[in-house]
Amino acid sequence: MERGGLAEKVVRDKVLIFRFVDVGKLPPPVLQFVEVSFGYTPENLIYKNIEFGVDLDSRVALVGPNGAGKSTLLKLMTGDLHPTDGMVRRHNHLRIAQFHQHLAEKLNLDMSALHYMMREYPGNEEEKMRAAIGKFGLTGKAQVMPMNNLSDGQKARVIFAWLAYRQPHMLLLDEPTNHLDIETIDSLAEALSEWDGGLVLVSHDFRLINQVAKEIWVCENQAVTRWGGDIMDFKQHLRKKAGLSD
Repeated sequence: MERGGLAEKVVRDKVLIFRFVDVGKLPPPVLQFVEVSFGYTPENLIYKNIEFGVDLDSRVALVGPNGAGKSTLLKLMTGDLHPTDGMVRRHNHLRIAQFHQHLAEKLNLDMSALHYMMREYPGNEEEKMRAAIGKFGLTGKAQVMPMNNLSDGQKARVIFAWLAYRQPHMLLLDEPTNHLDIETIDSLAEALSEWDGGLVLVSHDFRLINQVAKEIWVCENQAVTRWGGDIMDFKQHLRKKAGLSD
């Protein structure tokens, strides 16, 4: 497959089966927002007095216009940002892992995926790390060649393997399908559907949202509101709002 006129540098993997490790349940509430307000400046609030909960059976897609604060909401969930007012309560044993595009910047591209994982998780046997990477469709030579020879999609798989090895109870995914082809996206969707943890997703890929999300939350006008239908209903709503016909 080609992206931006550049062919992938490595032969496609024959089998694309992703697997996240099931981690069991934590008793709710797992993650709660209590009258949370947030703004990067006090006079320009992005959110005002929002309240909701996310548990391990939650499968939420965040939608809304660009700049409405979807990625900001994920950072409030992880604790990378702190509320201006209100409180975010997390279960004491909750493990959260977040995927975002900037994670690719932390990869040492002179290293192989295998070397990188063994450095990040020292004390583990090579075969265990190979298996962890293999769960995300990166096998054989692709595991041991320098990552600067991998496609962007294959680098994303390394990141997913790194995140999954942390055995999170909850995944926060911010535009996870950038640089992924349809086959890889479908493998990711299947793995997420089979996994037993909580999921909050930000994506412009309505197809992925339709495959994995049970709830649609709209981030807009300083609020987070639950959409009454599915993502296709929301897509139709956007078309009507823009004055477009079917």
